Amino acid sequence: MKERIGIPRVYWRKGAWRYMCNARQKSLVGRSWIRLGTTKAEALAEFEAWEPRLFPQAGMGRLFDRYEAEIIPAKPSPETQRANRQELKRLRAVFSNCEPEDLTVHDIYSFMDKRGAQSKTQANHELALLKHVFRYGQRWGVIEHNPADPVTKFKLRPRDRYVTDNEFRRFLRQTSPWVRRYALLKYKTGLRQKDMLGLRLDQLQSDGILLRTSKASKQAVIPWDDELRQLIREIQADNLARGKQGPTLFCKRNGEPYNKDQFHSRWQYGMRLAIQEGGVERFTEHDLRAKHATDAQSQGLDVQANLQHSDKRTTEVYLRAKEVLRVSALGLDEFVDAPDEG
Repeated sequence: MKERIGIPRVYWRKGAWRYMCNARQKSLVGRSWIRLGTTKAEALAEFEAWEPRLFPQAGMGRLFDRYEAEIIPAKPSPETQRANRQELKRLRAVFSNCEPEDLTVHDIYSFMDKRGAQSKTQANHELALLKHVFRYGQRWGVIEHNPADPVTKFKLRPRDRYVTDNEFRRFLRQTSPWVRRYALLKYKTGLRQKDMLGLRLDQLQSDGILLRTSKASKQAVIPWDDELRQLIREIQADNLARGKQGPTLFCKRNGEPYNKDQFHSRWQYGMRLAIQEGGVERFTEHDLRAKHATDAQSQGLDVQANLQHSDKRTTEVYLRAKEVLRVSALGLDEFVDAPDEG
């Protein structure tokens, strides 16, 4: 295999170096691949000739292109890469035809105000990415100052939904069997959705479930108890009854793991069943992680370890919104049927 020649998206293909166009470039030049040449020198010279047609935008568009070609693919999580590309698509629509040095803090705040009217959460994600793009622009010598740095994120109100025990029991009785088993394992372990869906059979060790979660680098073990062993057996038995058991604990009929969208469909189907029967107000899969945390705290357990948070402050913020304050009522004895004084 040929060694790369230092140009993003250039590959040795069919006996020559070729540049692979992205969707926007394909629409500009009318082709998916551009032949650059058979030698490194020839390829570099040909790419330089093509560059004005491939990158006709202003400076921000070129900065976005380089960030997408070099930085996003190096990020370890495919989910992060996918999310960044979607966020970058929205940033392109606003800033691609601007020059980096012309953008001001006011321009970024104006973007945040308009984007926040649609979704404050997404606006915050896109601001974080824009700041990162500008930092690389500084590193690459494209811009001296980062106009997004002083811009603050929207303050979001933490979700305070707590699923009560009675509601959870009713939900478990009325939902689909698949969602019931998933919900029980979610509540028992408190794992994130990504770690639940990615839980492999080889993580089921003799001493418990071995974990290396998507957000923490440390390993952890959930020790076996009778409930946990039985629940795992039921999930595997259900997989075999519906089709076959794949490498992940939760799998489709053909043994393949669920992606986020496929899981969402199953969860929503089970939630609709429970709501139709009555007595259940809609809650999210993530609300069960919050219930796990809140109930673990009430039982005196180490919630930070259970949630596998690296920072205690994250756990404290997470729990604060879920806490139910206990208000003490005052006694009425001295007022009820008491004779008037004087």
